[in-house]
Formats: sequence, C-alpha cells, structure tokens
Amino acid sequence: MICRNLLGKGVCWLPFLLLFVCFQARSQANLSGQMGLINIPTANPSTDGFFRIGYNYNPRKYGLRRTGRNDEQVFFVNLAISKRLEINVNFLKLISNDKSGIKDGLGDRQIDIRYLIAKESKTFPAIALIMSSPFTIDAALLTHVIVATKHFDLSTDWSLETSLGYGSPYFVYRDVKNLENVDIFSGFKWEKKSDYVYNNGYLVGAFGGVNLKYKNIVGLMAEWDSQKANVGCYVKPWKRLTLQGALLNGNQVMFGGSYTVSLLKTPKRIEKLHE
Repeated sequence: MICRNLLGKGVCWLPFLLLFVCFQARSQANLSGQMGLINIPTANPSTDGFFRIGYNYNPRKYGLRRTGRNDEQVFFVNLAISKRLEINVNFLKLISNDKSGIKDGLGDRQIDIRYLIAKESKTFPAIALIMSSPFTIDAALLTHVIVATKHFDLSTDWSLETSLGYGSPYFVYRDVKNLENVDIFSGFKWEKKSDYVYNNGYLVGAFGGVNLKYKNIVGLMAEWDSQKANVGCYVKPWKRLTLQGALLNGNQVMFGGSYTVSLLKTPKRIEKLHE
C-alpha cells in the first residue's frame, strides 16, 4: 500500500524516519518543551543556565485545540534558573488547511513552571512538580502533574530511565476574554478539565514511560500518556542538537527537535580574546 500523506497517516514511513534519525547518531523534550519523552514529562534534574529552543509537530488526529481538524506545531523555549527550577514558554500554532482555515495570530501562549522537589538517590527516584501558569486565559496545552523518575545502569554504555506520574483533572485559570484582559489578577476559576472548552485529556490521570539509552546519545522510548501508547526514538547527532520521531497510538507520526546552550559558559572564542 502506498502512503499518500506522511503527516496524516504516515505509518509505513515511520521505520524509515526512525532509521534516518537513529543512524545519524543526549535530555530531549516532550511535546510542550519540558524535559520528557514524547508527550509525558520526566523528573530529570536541570543544569544551571541551561537554555533550550525547539519545535514539535503534532498530527490533527491527536490535536489539542481542534482535534481532528488541524495539525499543530509547538514552538518552545526553556530556561533552567537553577538545578531545581525551570521556566518553559510554549506557543501552540494551528496549521491551516483547505477544510479548516486559521485566523489566530500567535496561537496559544503558555508558561509552565517546573520544580524538582527531590533529587534522585540510590534508593529513591527524583520527583518533580510541573504547573501551567494560573494566569492562563485560553490555552489547550496544559500541564499540572507530579512525576517521579529513576535511572538504572544496565552496562557501561546502556541505561534505563523509568518515569511514573499523575496529572490533575482540575486546574485554575482565568475565565475572561482576551479583550477584557485588563487585570491579570481577576477572573480566576477552578474547573475540571473535562468541563473546559479544550477537553483533550492531555496528561490527565496516570502516565508513565521508559527510555532505553545508549551512551546518552540515542534512545528508544515507550510511554503511556494517560490516553494512548506511544513509541519513539531520539538522537543527538551533535552535542547541542536533539532530533526525535514518534508513532502515536500506532497510527500517527509526530516529530520535532531542539537546540540547547549554556548561558553560563563563556564561548571559547571569547575566552581566547582574554588569553
């Protein structure tokens, strides 16, 4: 059978996509830009001054804003304030098509805050709390979770990362219109996510996943994102660049990439000027 649409159906192309990515070949980002697997986040520790910028494509069948109507693209930036605290900003942009046009400007804008409650030890996992900003007005990519992550060394080169978490079915947001947004401290509302205008079920309930890593430069991922099972692969063909591809629920392709730098490390070219 010939696949006519890589981004729509795309199943028969996935092995080639993963082979292309894997054979060009260290933490990767999930859909929203958090440290994680495919859709789920993890509790891996941050590095001071760590800055990431990236992009993810999400197919319309599992779209968060207009499910089944528009493919989505997520642009994100992530900054580690300390080893425990991270701030993530993402923009979810719908992709227009002939049947469903788009009039939105920037699309969804969301700020997430991630705090590492406990660091990993020989016995206990690392634990992180991730919360989307309560100042949200109109956003579909929401994260309100607690997650634990534990690593196991299988050999000198191979390791296994395991994560387990739970996403809250409730959240706080601002129930106001954009044109009425005159006071960011007004209009707060506590609501069940299933009653929210974007009832997409993203990270609501129990989730978990595993990441089998080889020398921390290539990994095979499998996860349950609270709604469906996903598998994927990521690589770091260069020190700062991460590429990844995934198969969602066995029938849709998702892919993305990110680039990281350290804002605290002085570039070698500048160091040489002071020698």
